[in-house]
Amino acid sequence: MNEVTGLKYEEAFAKLEEIVEKMSSASVPLDELITLYEEGMQLAEHCGKLLKGYEARLEKVSQKVLDAEKEALSDIPSDDDDEEAPF
Repeated sequence: MNEVTGLKYEEAFAKLEEIVEKMSSASVPLDELITLYEEGMQLAEHCGKLLKGYEARLEKVSQKVLDAEKEALSDIPSDDDDEEAPF
């Protein structure tokens, strides 16, 4: 698994695609099929963890943007701040 954890998402996904392609072949012996399955599951798990990490980063950035927008909007005086209407 050490080999898998160092892979970037694109690399891990490409290897996973290769494994799926190999497993689809009817000529793969059962022992090799099981080994490929194990490796594929490790890669799929790794990809899932990476995606969760990316999602968390995107949420953090989105929250910062939303907070900045709220702060900017709170600095704009509203019409309700006027004590009397001019007419």
